[in-house]
Amino acid sequence: MEQKDIRKVVKEAVHETLSGLGIGAHEPQEMQADFIYMRKMRKGAEFMSKKVRASFITVTIPTLLYLFWETIKESINRG
Repeated sequence: MEQKDIRKVVKEAVHETLSGLGIGAHEPQEMQADFIYMRKMRKGAEFMSKKVRASFITVTIPTLLYLFWETIKESINRG
């Protein structure tokens, strides 16, 4: 097989694979815009996940410390 034939076979295989995945290789700029949109969505979801986790920690740790302190205070007052 010559280099030209190999390129043709590879190009057809790539187009067939991308088409099978629902990706239009004939519109590369639109495909690139879709990937940019998906990246923004992923980064936004990761950002929100970090914020929710931080909020949960910010609420949980002081609450547990308060309960611990109140328990100690109550046991000292009883004893």
